[in-house]
Amino acid sequence: MIEKFIEWFSRLPPLGGFLSKLTVDENQVQVAYKKRKLYILLTKIWAMITFLLLIVYNFKNVIPSFSKGRIIFDNQSLYLMLLFALVIIIAISLWEYLHSKYSPIEKWKLEKLLRGFTEESDLLRQHDNSFNQTKSVKWMYSATDGLVTIKLMAGGHVNAEMEKDITRRLHGYFVKETKRSWILENRRIKDGLITMVFSHEKDERLIIDDISKIQKTNELNIKLTKRLSWTTRQPMGLIVGPTGSGKTSLLKGLIISFLASNYKNKIFTIDGKGAFLSVAMNRIGRVSTDAQSSLELTTELYQIMQQRYEEMNADVDSERDLTHAELFKQGSILLIADELLSLVVEMQAKDKILKPAERIYPQFYSNLMSLIVKGRQVSISVVVSGQMMPASILPTEARDSLGLRVALGRMSQQQAQEIFGVGLKDLPRADTSNYGGLIWLDGLDWEAPKPFLSPYYDDEKIPFKETLSKLAEAEGGGLPQAKCLS
Repeated sequence: MIEKFIEWFSRLPPLGGFLSKLTVDENQVQVAYKKRKLYILLTKIWAMITFLLLIVYNFKNVIPSFSKGRIIFDNQSLYLMLLFALVIIIAISLWEYLHSKYSPIEKWKLEKLLRGFTEESDLLRQHDNSFNQTKSVKWMYSATDGLVTIKLMAGGHVNAEMEKDITRRLHGYFVKETKRSWILENRRIKDGLITMVFSHEKDERLIIDDISKIQKTNELNIKLTKRLSWTTRQPMGLIVGPTGSGKTSLLKGLIISFLASNYKNKIFTIDGKGAFLSVAMNRIGRVSTDAQSSLELTTELYQIMQQRYEEMNADVDSERDLTHAELFKQGSILLIADELLSLVVEMQAKDKILKPAERIYPQFYSNLMSLIVKGRQVSISVVVSGQMMPASILPTEARDSLGLRVALGRMSQQQAQEIFGVGLKDLPRADTSNYGGLIWLDGLDWEAPKPFLSPYYDDEKIPFKETLSKLAEAEGGGLPQAKCLS
């Protein structure tokens, strides 16, 4: 009884919406029957109290009524009880209205929906009752910041096969019962607990058309969509997409956002095809377009990384576990390695005529992997991109360090395995017709990649090359007018 009261109390505003609990141990007919019985009992109690008050208030009128030959009746208590009943009815009506309007969990009638789903899915009947346990299904739910989080304690009444399907069924039930859009944002199954996160509005594409709107920060924190951000949790990235899929627009957005967020940030660029990106980025920093210069660039970055580690470890007694950017406020470094496959093919071709000790690719690969694996703490980020990225170029151990992974356009079975490590059938559907695809961000406890709309970079409002030149002229910004290393 105490547990039931605590659960009921957790669903009341302003508490309701933070973390509400619901134990379903009865079907809706039983709940409605108990509620009706409660109302009948309260009505009987009211009638009994009213009757007793009438007797008490009119007891003194019994003898005067006999002596005067007419009934003397004091109806003041009756009026008071009728007024009391009216106040209670209005209070309950207002409570129902205001609770439904201002309590996030009641706005979507989550208690009713979860009770209905429990009954329709027959979860109570499937409960393990072999030890004479009380049949019950326990839910926890909250609604904050436009997201509805629902947790089902699955132990005992949901088998392993049903655990995988419960989210789809609950999603369908919500849509059917409310006739509203419910978007599944995330799902996790761990230790008998199924966690599902829903929203009612799709994530919106980010439009980059004004650098003054970009948030200033000492740490890596770049908006990718209205809800998603690339942060120091995922400093290393992989972007894959065919021509016309939106890859270049995404790279432009990342580059401009990175430079505008902190004028002390610096970018190093490798362009395997020596195309538009290398020409543009030559205005802001170091650029390489061939095998030898790419090796020199990554070697320089490796040395910077080593130097930054020495700076951070100079005070051996320091207890501060911070990144280099947090400690020294010198900005972050970003390495863009675009069209890596083309560059690697060129390196491997040249290596065939070189002695083993002189071969470029092993040295370049060693530098790149060191930066990917060790660069986070010293505020060095790496983004590798290309039309495709076979495992021979970027093996599994390297991909595991890439916390940001974006696949734009259509994917093959092999690409799904190489980029996200799962089969194509296990990936959510994404609209690839409008520069869309899939995204994976590490550290957010996602179970699977999510549909993603690549940012729209508005070249008319902020021309890319012109904007890079302006950023290069800003105080501490990049390496203006650097020479191409090719």
